Amino acid sequence: MNTKPVIAIAFALSAMLTSGCASIRARTDVLPKQGWTVYPGAQQGAKDISAGVNGKLPYPGWMHVLLVPAFVVDLPLGTVFDTLALPYDLYRINNPEDFPRARK
Repeated sequence: MNTKPVIAIAFALSAMLTSGCASIRARTDVLPKQGWTVYPGAQQGAKDISAGVNGKLPYPGWMHVLLVPAFVVDLPLGTVFDTLALPYDLYRINNPEDFPRARK
């Protein structure tokens, strides 16, 4: 059996499943508290990678081995998602009165 197609499909599936995780998390958890910005997922992804490499993630050490590669895969995919969401982000920054206040 040729394993190359299986590996390629597994990689593509994992990339699709992790796509935009930092982007979604940044838009739902971080931005309502800190204020809206452009490319929040890329910023959050870089922070996640930095925390994982420096051992500052709030998870056991063995999970860093699993999470850091997922963060690395998520960073370029999240950046693509942030680029697609850029018009919405800019509208939200320039028209804050159109959006209800964030829950605290």
